[in-house]
Amino acid sequence: MTDLPTTTPHPPSQRLHMLDIVRGWCMFFIVGGDTLFLSIAAALGDNAFARGLQRQFTHVQWEGFTLYDGIFPTFLLISGAAFTYSWQKQSALGVSPTRRWLRLGCRTLILIGLGLIYNGILSAHALADIRFPSVLARIGLGVFLAAIPYAYTPQSWRWCVFPLALLLYAALFAGCGGETPYCIVGNWAGAIDTALLPGCIDASGIDGLDPEGIISTLGAAITAYLGMLMADFMRTKTQAKEAWLFSAGVILLGIGYGVSPWIPIIKKLWTSSYVCVAGGWSLLFCALIYLLTDRFRFCRVFAPITLFGTAAIGFYLLPRFFDFPLASWRILGGLSHLLTADPNLHAVFNALGSLLLLWFAIRLCFPRKG
Repeated sequence: MTDLPTTTPHPPSQRLHMLDIVRGWCMFFIVGGDTLFLSIAAALGDNAFARGLQRQFTHVQWEGFTLYDGIFPTFLLISGAAFTYSWQKQSALGVSPTRRWLRLGCRTLILIGLGLIYNGILSAHALADIRFPSVLARIGLGVFLAAIPYAYTPQSWRWCVFPLALLLYAALFAGCGGETPYCIVGNWAGAIDTALLPGCIDASGIDGLDPEGIISTLGAAITAYLGMLMADFMRTKTQAKEAWLFSAGVILLGIGYGVSPWIPIIKKLWTSSYVCVAGGWSLLFCALIYLLTDRFRFCRVFAPITLFGTAAIGFYLLPRFFDFPLASWRILGGLSHLLTADPNLHAVFNALGSLLLLWFAIRLCFPRKG
């Protein structure tokens, strides 16, 4: 009797629930949660709490940090962490390094292409009308650049790359620019963007600096690399991982705020201090979500948010091509008027309705997600 051929089972997935949940919270705020909280702030009236809430959901123009300034780096950190699980899984399945790099390169190009479509390249009439940098391109390029030192550095030395990269990135700005390396007018990152990016036409001010510009992509790659380090740590057998994550977050916050008098916290430049502050808050949030989900198994509580994380690209792209606020008002506007005559509460109602419509639309497109 001939023996049946045996197959090697795929390695069991060790993916953390935390990854999709944290990424889901980020996407929630990116695709409409910010509008919801801003409308709530407006409905609360003119008081200290409402002004504080409004400030936290508005980007700082130049120097400083708010909750809203930490959403994108948290998403990028989680993207870096998720990369390592895919990379390790492909390695365990015997996929050659060349094929793994080709897949990562194709993924990066796809994200760049989707970013250009999101920015309206198909409807542009001239080169100057096209914004080449994008959020999606930054995610793709950030993870790709971070993957190079991650893949080619021995695991025991990977931790050394992060502080070295922070120092080298800070050194890039030393002695460059106008009155100071980090001034709005004359910083060299803005000069490079103005020279090389068609959409940046004002070299004399902040309009010449794209928030996802060329030089700051290097800082974003350091954030993605921090996520890779976090994922490596989460795969160890260390006990009380949430406590270690919390401690690392506090240390990064101390470093970031400590050096901020010399290296300002500037999101548009993605400065080294910004990497530390954003990374610190991200690790604190990851520690909390890990404690609630992977430790205490409260995963079902976050099931609706998980969908935002597992179908993140769909959530990001769909509102660009479909007006969910308008659809929400057409469907639910009458009910809103029945409930209240306050226009500020109408805005809250409409923002919530937009999020629900988007969630159900993605749920229909990805029924197995979440």
